[in-house]
Order: sequence, then structure tokens, then C-alpha cells
Amino acid sequence: MSRNRRAKGPVALVLALVGLGGLGAWIERSGWAYVWFPGLLPPPITDDGRGRVLKVRDGDTIEVRYHDLRLAVRLRHVDTAESVHHDAGRNTEVGEQAAAFTRGRLEGAEVRLVFASRHGLIESDQYGRALAEVWIGPECFNETLIRQGWSRYVTDYGINERHHQAFLAAEDEARRSGRGCWADHRRP
Repeated sequence: MSRNRRAKGPVALVLALVGLGGLGAWIERSGWAYVWFPGLLPPPITDDGRGRVLKVRDGDTIEVRYHDLRLAVRLRHVDTAESVHHDAGRNTEVGEQAAAFTRGRLEGAEVRLVFASRHGLIESDQYGRALAEVWIGPECFNETLIRQGWSRYVTDYGINERHHQAFLAAEDEARRSGRGCWADHRRP
């Protein structure tokens, strides 16, 4: 009888390790490790970055269903005015309009995310939000925000080599037209 118990011990240990391995793989695949440890373990970039926009937080931050994860995404190279800041005095009408524009275009939409990456993992900002360009069909929504005047082209953390000229042209067009954040900054 003791011999049967000894046989069960190693088998149980192997099964437990296999089960934990499967759990670890699921955690990695689902993105839950990213939720628990966003600065240490960002999710891997897989497939073509497709997801559905679940919520628009403000003009430049959305939540996307990416794999099994509700992923917060900060749009790269844009910075809309505040609309949901905890200090209500920092929220602006232009920020609320930018958020409404983003909500109208993206909420519920299927999008393709082109993530900023480091060593094959999604790069995130200091708040744990994934950094990405958001594409809706053939349109780069980040560029659209700039072209419509809801944001300046932000290069504080480097330029977007692939779309740099398009972003500059979009910003110039918005500035000359006096749209959005450029309403008081028209060029002669």
C-alpha cells in the first residue's frame, strides 16, 4: 500500500508542474501578467495587432480588447488637452471636444494597433499604458487627431520615422486652418 502512495507522489508533482506551466502559458497569452506587472512584463506582440476599442478614456487614451486583455493604449505622438484629469481645473473644452471626436470615431471599432516595441515586447509609458499607433481601416487615427487640430505632433520621445513627414504636414494644415488646439494660433 505504501508503494502505491509513493507512485502517486511523483505523478502528482509532475501533474502539478504541468498544470502550473499551462497556467503560466495562459497568463502570458492572455496578458494578465501585464496587468499584474506592467513595468516588468509587457505582453508580447503577436498576430497583426487587431483589437476592438472597448472604451475611450480621453482624446489620446483608449482601452482595447487585445487577446483576453483589456489593454490601456496611449496613442503615440499625440497629446490632446485634458478632459478627465482628477484635478478638474486642468480639464478644458478643447480636451472634451477631442475626447468626443475620438469617442465618435473609435468606440466599438475594430482597430489595428502598431505598437512601439522593445525587444519584441510592447513598450509602455510611465502609467503602464501600451504605446501604439491606432489604425482604423487605411487611416492612421493618430495622424487624423493631428490633422483635425485636436493634438500637436509630439516628438518629445523621438520622431516617428515612417510617418514623420505626414504628421508634420497634418500639423501644418491644422495650424493654418486654425482647427482645434490651433484656434488661437493661426499663421498669416
